[in-house]
Amino acid sequence: NEANQPYKPEYSMPISLLPKKQGDFTMIYGFPGATDQHYSKTKLKFYIEKERPTRIKMRETTLNIIKPAMNNNDLIRIQYASKQARIANAWKKWIGQIKGLKELDALGVKNKWEEEYLAKAAEKTEWKQKYYPIIKKLADLQKANGKYEMARAVFIEYFYVGPEFIKYAIKFSNVANNYEKLSADGKLQDEVNKLKEQAKSFFKNYNKSIDQKIFKALTPLYIKAVDQELLPINLAETWQKDGDLIYSKSVILDSTKIQTLLDKFSKKSAKKLLNDPALRYATSIYKGYFNNVAKPYSDFHKEETALNKLYLKGIFKMFPNKKVWPDANSTMRITYGKIEGSSPYDGMTYTHYTTIDGIMQKYDPTNPDFQLTDRFIELYNKKEFGPYMQNNELWVCFSASNHTTGGNSGSPVIDANGYLMGINFDRSWESTMSDFMFSEKRCRNIAVDIRYVLWVIDKYGDAHHLIEEMKLITEEKQTGSLRENIKTQSVRTLQD
Repeated sequence: NEANQPYKPEYSMPISLLPKKQGDFTMIYGFPGATDQHYSKTKLKFYIEKERPTRIKMRETTLNIIKPAMNNNDLIRIQYASKQARIANAWKKWIGQIKGLKELDALGVKNKWEEEYLAKAAEKTEWKQKYYPIIKKLADLQKANGKYEMARAVFIEYFYVGPEFIKYAIKFSNVANNYEKLSADGKLQDEVNKLKEQAKSFFKNYNKSIDQKIFKALTPLYIKAVDQELLPINLAETWQKDGDLIYSKSVILDSTKIQTLLDKFSKKSAKKLLNDPALRYATSIYKGYFNNVAKPYSDFHKEETALNKLYLKGIFKMFPNKKVWPDANSTMRITYGKIEGSSPYDGMTYTHYTTIDGIMQKYDPTNPDFQLTDRFIELYNKKEFGPYMQNNELWVCFSASNHTTGGNSGSPVIDANGYLMGINFDRSWESTMSDFMFSEKRCRNIAVDIRYVLWVIDKYGDAHHLIEEMKLITEEKQTGSLRENIKTQSVRTLQD
């Protein structure tokens, strides 16, 4: 507030130091992205056989260029570390998705279910008229519009994840095309200043040689994946010549020249930008998508969404006892499960928790990804784990059978009493197919144990004063139900 007093909520979540065991209840709530449990067989087949493999190939191609360069040059390693990790994250996830879906025979499962849906719909005249045609309509719609969905997917890969100059160059479009209007509105200088800062940030972690290699390797994949009538005109014939001009002549890709141009920006400068090969190419890719793909894809998506709503309505109507849970859709979502490990393959078992011993086992002072500080090692060797141990072990993570997806990272994990027991952050690799098909036997979310978080704050970070502000629940201090805890704390807050 104005007196610089920190906000004091009516209720803050108690934090559990209670022992955990396999089978304990877990609940996660948060705002995850999206899952697609109710895709039709035809739609899922498109993803397994076409969309995902194409995107995997594009990212793999980029990674195969970045990784050797990082290994051979420390500056490049620093510049591209976060980029490499960001690209690899979805790449590995998609590989896991396809692998899991094939191993669980997802298409066979979908086919069997759709046959059951059609058989049930045929039982009544009303159902046959309303629900029976949906499966075929969805299949026909996907087959007719798959080219737009593919074009959209690879546009995202090429424009946003591919050659870096594309999404950087398009930022100059506004001052290049709207010089007169920006000047008249008094907004020109602000736009120019913004571009100066963006240019500085861009070149800090940019290597033109690597970007050119990515451009040469990725552009043919982009052209091959998109129907020719959906591509920018003559892209297949001109991209190589355009690329040579971009990397040799573009002012936008010259850190010194672009700053000089922006320092003395004029109408002539705007005209120069309009003719810059990097901006011209980026604009052609951008307009090619929005002129040829965006509208038909949007129409397809709207029609598909309407059919899917009717399809789900049919499930609720014809199978009233069937357990159907909602997909994640970027709104509040609550899922429940229990602490448990898994055995995704014969001879392979994941325990339900890991400990700090695993961190030490991975410790490698020669590998920057697995280095540890002297303080961490000292605390480990002295076993200074404080009140955060369980049976002389310091848990680091635990796995559970909650259905999670991208966007659930950071979501609180709550125990049966409503106490905070962990923070969700990942899934096992074998679980990534849960976006399309969830398996209780196979799919596991991964959470960091809140006791490890407290240990890092308290012992490693030496910030015990923060711990003193928290409400910690121990076996000795455990009280009542969640409702009683909320009521008690609310009363205390009101009294305060």
